[in-house]
Amino acid sequence: MDRKELEKLEKEQLIDIILMMAEQIKTLTARVLELEARLNTNSGNSSKPPSQDGYNKPTPKSLRTKSGKKPGGQKGHVGSGLKLEREADEIIEHKAEVCQKCGADISGVECVCVKTSNVIDFEVEVKITAHRQMKSVCAVCGAENTGEMPKEARHTKVYGSGLRAFIVLLSSFACVGMKKISEILRNVFGVGVSTGTIANTNADFAQNSEPFVNEIKRKVLESGTIHKDESGMSMNGSNWWLHTSSTPELTYITAHPKRGKEGIDDNIALEDYAGVLVHDFWVSYFKYEKCLHAMCNAHLLRELNWVRDNTDQKWAGEMSSLLCEMKKVKEEYLEAEKFELSRYYVNKFAKKYSEIITVGETEAPYNPTSRKQTKPRNLLERFINYNDEITLFAYNFNIPFDNNLAERDIRNAKVKEKVSGAFRSDEGIKSFAKTSSIIGTATKQNLSVFDTIKGIITGAVSTLFQKNQSLTE
Repeated sequence: MDRKELEKLEKEQLIDIILMMAEQIKTLTARVLELEARLNTNSGNSSKPPSQDGYNKPTPKSLRTKSGKKPGGQKGHVGSGLKLEREADEIIEHKAEVCQKCGADISGVECVCVKTSNVIDFEVEVKITAHRQMKSVCAVCGAENTGEMPKEARHTKVYGSGLRAFIVLLSSFACVGMKKISEILRNVFGVGVSTGTIANTNADFAQNSEPFVNEIKRKVLESGTIHKDESGMSMNGSNWWLHTSSTPELTYITAHPKRGKEGIDDNIALEDYAGVLVHDFWVSYFKYEKCLHAMCNAHLLRELNWVRDNTDQKWAGEMSSLLCEMKKVKEEYLEAEKFELSRYYVNKFAKKYSEIITVGETEAPYNPTSRKQTKPRNLLERFINYNDEITLFAYNFNIPFDNNLAERDIRNAKVKEKVSGAFRSDEGIKSFAKTSSIIGTATKQNLSVFDTIKGIITGAVSTLFQKNQSLTE
């Protein structure tokens, strides 16, 4: 419609057109803001995984607040440098044979050590042991007798426990692909091992480790606090989920095609669990009603950052500051060996939390005419409905601020997927989960991962908890 046509219209008609255009502008403006906010959503301000950031990866931004302290070691900190774990195997003395000034022979002159440099290196030595089963005839009764062969010498040519343990270590701990492992063994050790043998070695270890995995599962269920997390994994074209149940001393991981309650129950049945579950608001966890729930505040801080970065709402920044203040005060109490907040802080935090919710209700009001609320409103409702679960960390000093423990336990699986690609069978991904449970728990128990794997292969290890048994009881 041009100017001449508009001049012919009545006043009421013009007002209707203006109102219609104003409504369209309002709708389009809201849509533009929504799309801009979607473009500004990344792994740094939401639960979006880093793998979906694409090429526009955000600059890493710490969720921690500045402590005011200088970087580096603090006053009174006991430093620790590189230390030798044992004495040198060989000592080589480097003497001057000729005087560097006059050229005189000084080879027989007494000298003193002025500097020592310890070079730490290793030599790879492959050892082949031929086990011969010998037969003898008893001189008394004439019976034939044969010597007993060791467990691992069951075929004409077999790979020993050390080599098999190293294969499992490279595959599940270092997350090296099978073809690359084969190349490493050939280049470093001069031993040719096929990818099929590598796959069978991993499967055999997972099967042999089942008693240890079951022991880990039992101890996790006995603990007062369990960290839960799940991560999607590609399995032969379909999506599976790795579920972890973690404590500071234990790691228990299973693989299942479902993320929800079915997959969680396959990991550990929690219907009768009366402890504390730490997780990141995955709705299936709230179906377990006999336990307490504690939320991962690291996730919430990222969500609050999104609201602060993409809207003019002030409540999100205030809530973020409050959570960080609560965390800081709790840490100060722990440093002072105090294990309960004073009544002053309990009242202060509760009052501030309530005031922020009131501001949020004004800035992100509930829309009764729409089934779909805005993202800031949805986040605000989490803080309204889950006050106790979000702030539990501040009032129960046994509960952490975040769920990083479980996330760290499951992170290695994503490295494995990126390096090696998808798993090809149900048994393959389940075997990886069992081995990850062994490796994660051995690490937390301050055990050598290699020695633990080798000990399980040879039968020399009967439990993972003898050395640090007091930590898990």
